[in-house]
Amino acid sequence: MGLFDSLKKKDIKPSVKPPSIKKEVTGKKAPVPTRTEVDVIPVEEDVLAKELVKPQLRYLHKITITSYSDLEKVSRELQDGNIVLVDLTPLEKKPDILEKVVQQIKGMVSALDGQAAKVCKHEIKLILLPNDIRIAK
Repeated sequence: MGLFDSLKKKDIKPSVKPPSIKKEVTGKKAPVPTRTEVDVIPVEEDVLAKELVKPQLRYLHKITITSYSDLEKVSRELQDGNIVLVDLTPLEKKPDILEKVVQQIKGMVSALDGQAAKVCKHEIKLILLPNDIRIAK
């Protein structure tokens, strides 16, 4: 006999769980609810909301302008909602053509309600944005 033998817990038999009240009253087990499958029909509003929230893919296109025919590519990309980086450095040697091309680009951007900004200090490069993207100033 040790000093702590008196402190040991006595063996206690686990108590028996009392029977359920429902069993005693009815004598039957409670029925388990069964899960039934429900067909989900998409509502037109849900489909429309998913389409509206779906992100639109946009691209950044670099177009080097060497002649007036390249302006069609710029116009098409802006109308598609893409961002266009225009390189006008090949036209530095032809200032009269450069001036006309810049006027065409300004008119195109304003007609599409977009924005344009010069990107480089030493080279003639412009960034053209569609109407739903704005430049923070």
